[in-house]
Amino acid sequence: MGIFCFAPLRSQLNVQHNQYRAGDVLVKQQVEYVDPGEAGADRLWNFSKLKIINDAYILEYALPPLEGDSVYILGNRRYKKKDVKENELIVGTEHNTMYYYHLNEDTLLQIGHENPYVLLAYTSPMAILRFPLNYAQTISSNYRSKNLYSRTVNIQTEGTFTTTADAYGKIILPSKDTLDFVLRVKTLQTIVDIPKESGDTSKVRNRSRQLEIYRWYSKGYRYPVFETIRNLNLADSSVISSTAFFFPPQDHLYLDTDSANLALLDQLWNLDKQNIKDSDRQQSETVSLQDIMTCKLYPNPVSSILNLDYELKQDAKVSFQLFTTDGTLLKTTGLNQKKMGVWHETIDCSHLATRNYILVIIANGLSMNEVIVKK
Repeated sequence: MGIFCFAPLRSQLNVQHNQYRAGDVLVKQQVEYVDPGEAGADRLWNFSKLKIINDAYILEYALPPLEGDSVYILGNRRYKKKDVKENELIVGTEHNTMYYYHLNEDTLLQIGHENPYVLLAYTSPMAILRFPLNYAQTISSNYRSKNLYSRTVNIQTEGTFTTTADAYGKIILPSKDTLDFVLRVKTLQTIVDIPKESGDTSKVRNRSRQLEIYRWYSKGYRYPVFETIRNLNLADSSVISSTAFFFPPQDHLYLDTDSANLALLDQLWNLDKQNIKDSDRQQSETVSLQDIMTCKLYPNPVSSILNLDYELKQDAKVSFQLFTTDGTLLKTTGLNQKKMGVWHETIDCSHLATRNYILVIIANGLSMNEVIVKK
């Protein structure tokens, strides 16, 4: 039936497969900027014709330095080593800048960054991801920061940081490789200077910016495979700068030690082989689920009772199965023999948590998946 190889594979970022890990190294190639395209389901992103501008960027993740042998120093904060879990505190280094991350339970926080010119600390950390993150989910947080430019000039900023899993589909990379089960994550960060004195804020408004980043994640890879970045002036929406980066899959150098993602890649490989077999079989067998039944689900989003109205065009063995997006079976109607005609069933969703679920509809061994949104 292969139910674990559809929506669960393409629609979620989680701690096990996507949290940053100390010791991981990636190579990213700067390419010409490309419009990220529309949000939505079953998208195709063709980046195969993009030209490489610079192929020498390295991104590394490491543990923060230790003070003595018992305290981690992460930016301007200190954490007792004995209280820190594996990969809870991470320093990401690229472009001569160190970014400081703290995984606080299910939320990935950015607490600051620094380079030879800027020392920045978030007095209210930015929540940049909350795990698990599924398609169509959004998280947003407010933040404040203190910046020390050239080690002498103090500037304070504030704003909002919003993360949305806004699209999924298939991507064709600049290397011409094609990856399926791709989830796109959009982040918007507004950056507004806080005036040192009350009064005219027009100059502050004119300096307000928005950083827009799209990242494409493919199952089997802990980190993005592609990203676009634009820096916008909020006063007039003009583009200050824009660029894009390609992360060649073969240069995800951490994979040899990433058993969780290697297992996903094996699963995808087996799925490809199964799809080839299914395609050969379907050339001679043209029966589909729609030939057996039509089904209407409502309401969706659902708060309590999910109604299933369906019509069988022939006698069939029918089942409805509700799964979490990571493949855990929650509810099933069982596999029941039904006669041709109109039927109605319900599934009680009142006790489910607010998130997305997968409903698998089965008739005579054929199946299809539907995303159910619990509100």
